Order: sequence, then C-alpha cells, then structure tokens
Amino acid sequence: MKNLYFIVFIVSMLLMPSCATIFYGTHQDVSFYSEPPGADIYVNGVNTNQKTPSDVNVKRRAPASFNNKKNEQVYTLKKEGYHDSEYRDKASVRSLILYFDFAAYIIPGLIDLAAGSHLAYEDQVFVKLNPNTGKTDTIIQKQIVYVPTEGNAPKYTFQKNSDVDKNIPVTPRKFENRFALIIGNEDYSSFQTDLSSEVNVAFARNDASAFKEYALNILGVPSENIIFMLDATTGKMNQGISKINLIMKASGGNAEVFVYYAGHGLPDEQTKEAYIMPVDVSGKNAAEGIALKGLYQKLTEYPSKKVVVFIDACFSGGARNQGLLAARGVKINPKENPLSGNLVVFSASSGEQSSLPYNQKEHGFFTYYLLKRLQETGGNLTFGELSDYISNNVSVKSVIINDKEQNPKVNTSQGCQETWANWKISE
Repeated sequence: MKNLYFIVFIVSMLLMPSCATIFYGTHQDVSFYSEPPGADIYVNGVNTNQKTPSDVNVKRRAPASFNNKKNEQVYTLKKEGYHDSEYRDKASVRSLILYFDFAAYIIPGLIDLAAGSHLAYEDQVFVKLNPNTGKTDTIIQKQIVYVPTEGNAPKYTFQKNSDVDKNIPVTPRKFENRFALIIGNEDYSSFQTDLSSEVNVAFARNDASAFKEYALNILGVPSENIIFMLDATTGKMNQGISKINLIMKASGGNAEVFVYYAGHGLPDEQTKEAYIMPVDVSGKNAAEGIALKGLYQKLTEYPSKKVVVFIDACFSGGARNQGLLAARGVKINPKENPLSGNLVVFSASSGEQSSLPYNQKEHGFFTYYLLKRLQETGGNLTFGELSDYISNNVSVKSVIINDKEQNPKVNTSQGCQETWANWKISE
C-alpha cells in the first residue's frame, strides 16, 4: 500500500501544472498609451488592429524574427502626421519562480521554461509622438512615474517639457490658511465612448499639474491643503467643491482659497448659463455639468479673506481642439452673473472666443502666461499686475501664433472691486 501511495504521489507531481504557468500564464497584457492618443499599435511588425489607449496581449516567449530578437518585444506606434515611434523591450527573467520550480519539482520547472512563464515585460508603455515636421529623427519615451486617472482613461505623468515647468522659484513661507482646489479635465473620450479623441482638451492635465507646483512653491499652499484632480467625474468635482466649502466654513473667515480649472466649458443653449464640464458629462446635457453660478455661490457662502479663481476654459461652445458640440458650429455668448464676497475670477477668454492651446509650450495660452509671470517674479507682484501681464501677452501672442483672438478678462465681486488689484500674491 505504501508503494501505491508513493507511485500516486510521483505521478501527481509529474502531471501537476507548473506554478508559474498557473499564476502568470504564457501571455501578458501590456497597456499602451500615447500623446496624442489614437496611434496604431504594432507588435514585432504585426498590426494588432488596436489603437492607443489599449491593452495588448503579448506572448511571453517570443521567437526571433526580422523585427525582434529572441524574447524581445518591439512595439511601434503609428499615427498620421507623426513620426513612427518604436520601443524595444527585452524580457526580464523571474529567477525566483524558476528557483522555486526546480527546487520543489523538476517537471514544472521544465514546463515553465518551455512556456516562457518565467519571462516578463513592462506592464505599461507610454510614447510621446513626435510631430512629422520633415525631420527623420524619432523621439521615444517610456513612462516611468504615473499619476492614476479614473475610469478607462490612460495613466498620466507630468513630463515638464515647457520652460514654465522647470526652475520654479520657491517661497520660504507656507500659509496655513491658504487652500487650493485644482482640476485638469483633459480626457473626455475615455469616459464617453461616442466621442473621438479630438474633443479632448490638449494639455489640460499639464496645466493643472504645473499650477499645483506653483501653488506649492510660490503661493505657499501647504501640500495637505491642496485638492488635486485629473480627469474628474461629476461626483469627484462635487466632492472637491463641497470640501472647499466646508473648509471655508471651519476657517472662520480666515481662509484664502485658490481654485484652478482647465477643461471644457459649455453654455446651456436655452438659459445661456455657463458650466464647467466633468469628463463624464455629455455636451448634449450641459446642465448636468457644474454651473459656474453654483460654484461661485459655494465659494462665497461663508466669509473669507479672498477667493481667486483661474479658469482656462471658454463657455461659448468652442474649445482648444474640438468642442463637445463641435458639429453644432454655433457659438453662444454665455450669461454673466454678479459675484459676491471677496471673489476674483480670471478667465482665459471673453464672449464667444475660444481658449486656445500653446502647442509649443504644451499648455493653454492663458495658463502658460499665468505661470510665466509667477515664475519671473517669484510671486512678488499684485493680482492687478498679474492681470495686466496675462491680458497683454495672451491677446497679442494668440493672434501671432494661432491667428485667432483670445482676450482674457477679470470679473470681481462688488465687495473687492476697489481692493483686489492691490492684493499681494506673496503676502
């Protein structure tokens, strides 16, 4: 009987599937993202018939071919108007798995070797596509640090490619009574399947990410006092606004609040009320967005020292790329409501204008010059001086570079009309 048990045990060991093959499999999912999205994904010269952002299932054991070496994946992203970008990923070996297999069982170890289950590739690959300007060079970047976004949106890293993203002066002082709500809504197409990537707001995540750096380093907002969101849904945006509202209530009139938003804005066609748009709200239902009127009411419900709002969006139905209702072809001059409290609102454009991108700087025009002046002065200026600089530069440079008018404006509440321009940013 003992011999029978021993034989059954040996046979079981021989027939038992490999540990790594069970847990890791012979294939691996690799997530591909690109900026801009919509690039065709090729693996080892073969078109996967998928576009970024997508997950592609690749075989762990890759035979050598004309395109790749043995156990190497060659990924090529192709998009019209951009250089082809190639990234080569040589498989790494999970040595611990092989050690365990061969230490415990011989046959499972051999199975793993044959199946390639001990091999692993990068889980995520991000490529910044280089516009085809006639040059033959190719720029390839692999994303290392990720900032997660919600839903099906690709993960994102702030790459700091612009001059305003670097060499940010640092104020030695932190203001415990300063708070910030920062939102960058760029990727609408990942949350709304009926939208193309052309409706996404170019560089909105860069804008918000850079403004966060300036809030920390120049405005002196403590990191724990910052509410930061990328590609925020309706629920997330409402949560952030409610949190700021409660903070102001608890601060007993001492709070200084900065609100920054980059993304789509849209007017209601019937009422002409202006809305900032969460990434999960359709342009057909603007009234399901966040009404500016309601936002301002939340920001002034309780007393405060000052509330400064920066909005890099337009509310005419236009946008940096395509509007959420681009096919409509109609622009609306949105309604403006009176402001209360100590509230100042910096807006990127006026009336029926669009808020445009500064492609060379990878920011919105308005945001770039807002940050540029803060960088140049280290925050040692008044809000009036900041307003003059933004207005003069955006108005002129927009015509020169984009061949379109964009005239920033400032709206103030009645309570601070005489004083806001003299408020010091660094005090």
